[in-house]
Amino acid sequence: MLANQWHMMHTNMNATKCLNPKCQSKAKVRGLCSACYVRANEVIKKGLTTWKTLEATKRILPPQRKKTSTVKWLLGRAI
Repeated sequence: MLANQWHMMHTNMNATKCLNPKCQSKAKVRGLCSACYVRANEVIKKGLTTWKTLEATKRILPPQRKKTSTVKWLLGRAI
């Protein structure tokens, strides 16, 4: 993947397709479609790789928001 393509994916998630070159679905989370994200999560849970490794190899994008605000929202605390 070219650096320019990576930059476009990182800055405009709404208009891009999944980073998986064999997938034509719309990117939803970290540059992956829902199905590819679930698959990535399964591979990580099995201990075959990590989110950090996938980011470093540009197979996924960095997270777009912090988990803490979601946790606070779920627990009914001010964001």
